[in-house]
Amino acid sequence: MTLSLLGLSYIAFCLLVLAMFSHHREIFGQAPTAKQTRYFSVAGWLGLLLTYCGCVVDSGFGYGTVVFLGLLSASGLLVVLTLSYRAKFVPFAMGLSAILSATLLVIS
Repeated sequence: MTLSLLGLSYIAFCLLVLAMFSHHREIFGQAPTAKQTRYFSVAGWLGLLLTYCGCVVDSGFGYGTVVFLGLLSASGLLVVLTLSYRAKFVPFAMGLSAILSATLLVIS
């Protein structure tokens, strides 16, 4: 379950990245509208909230919070590396992460 939560937090961070003007323009070649910025931001924060809830359900409140912070660190590093070396790959990486996370969730 932890790996599927890592995928969810990666998607959430990517959504927060897409809410930023400069990253969105670098990835898609155009500036985001105000509506897109709002949707990406809300979806990203909801994804992080779902990740936290999943960690608490899986590991309990005390240990789940620690796992959540570790997942944030790992997924944040993955997003930074993706943006640094393959910024245009972010939408594909989000889709791949969603498929792998769902598969891991069903298997476990």
